[in-house]
Amino acid sequence: SARDELVPLLNEAFSAKNRDEWWEKLGGHGFPCGPVRNVKESFECEQAVHRGMALNFEHSIAGHVTVPAHPAKYSRSPIADGVSSPILPPPMLGEHTRESLVNLLGMPPTEIEILEDEGIVSCWEGSSIKGFAEAA
Repeated sequence: SARDELVPLLNEAFSAKNRDEWWEKLGGHGFPCGPVRNVKESFECEQAVHRGMALNFEHSIAGHVTVPAHPAKYSRSPIADGVSSPILPPPMLGEHTRESLVNLLGMPPTEIEILEDEGIVSCWEGSSIKGFAEAA
């Protein structure tokens, strides 16, 4: 097929220059294209910096963490941007399992321990069932 013949030719042609060289050559001539960036480059590019697309905070275990901000920016409806509303670090796997089972389902801590022992639920080791026993 034409595709089978064309793809190797295009691969060879595009291998002749790096991403930035192609961007310089094609981008200034009205050709619809843009660089494919890695995560670090994405957060550091001029447009992302201008739009506030990187949120930075300290995570209790991971240390300094950068995560993407919400891409939509509304003038009259603030979203989690770290300024108008708080930004919380991503939870550890199972970090809120005990809290959810106790507070949302009213499950006693002894049942949670059984489910955890049987491998049915996973609770993050840094979270403690202490404090939930009194609440249940």
